[in-house]
Amino acid sequence: MNTAATPIRFGREQYAQINANLNQACARSPFVIAAHRGTPRGDIRENTLNSVLATKQVNADIAEIDVIRSTDGEYFAFHDGTEMARLRITDDILSKTAAELDELRYTEYPGAYYGNVERVAHILSNAPDILINIDRSWRYWGSGFLDWLDQFHLESKLILKCPVTGGFQQALHDHDVKYMFMGMIQNPDELDLFVDDEQINTVGVELVATTEDTPLADPAIFNRINELGLYTFVNALDLGNGYCGLKGMDDTRSILEGPQAGWGALLALGTDVIQTDWPEKLDEYRRAIS
Repeated sequence: MNTAATPIRFGREQYAQINANLNQACARSPFVIAAHRGTPRGDIRENTLNSVLATKQVNADIAEIDVIRSTDGEYFAFHDGTEMARLRITDDILSKTAAELDELRYTEYPGAYYGNVERVAHILSNAPDILINIDRSWRYWGSGFLDWLDQFHLESKLILKCPVTGGFQQALHDHDVKYMFMGMIQNPDELDLFVDDEQINTVGVELVATTEDTPLADPAIFNRINELGLYTFVNALDLGNGYCGLKGMDDTRSILEGPQAGWGALLALGTDVIQTDWPEKLDEYRRAIS
């Protein structure tokens, strides 16, 4: 990404150089597309280097990966809790050593394999020129993950996030490298827990709806976040667990009823970044309205 003369839209001026790639992505399009767990399609599995490469190919701006740690301290890209669905095992993946994790292969039925669970280092060392949203790593911030991450010198491409109610962001406050940070909130009052800390490079807020009557589906909340110099990030994901975006403004509605019914409604609230499982279709919509 060319970071020259990029206007500062999100984040504090003191971190402008780190945030330049993000601000360029925000400046070149009416909204930013984040691909959930990368872009798994066909034989490409989620949370792999190929899914990040595919994200670049479908013109999304951010690829998400999930992080777990082995019992002996190595980092892998996987969403724990999906072991049966992705690997056809009932074991808790968090109970395994790095050597054991290296042997795990993605499969859908006996005899069919689609590559191994990958180390985060492999993905970060070979990723294309794209922003990467690192999810679920906050569990390890206070016990070595941030120091480990420094070796890649990717602070201008990585976005870290955490629920702000857990106190995880103190590790970012204390860390010398000021990675871009996105706080996850479930109600507007939680903004006060992190937005004033100048030692954290906060660039955005993820609005997490946990109930049908979420107070976050209010344009005033989106305006307030933007006035703080932060982007608004909303999931359009339909995970089959009752959480479907903000009040049902999700991917499924966008695909079946038309993009205006889901993604368009999110944009009408003031959304700056939409995370989706359909990045190529969302890009079609973005180009249509640009």
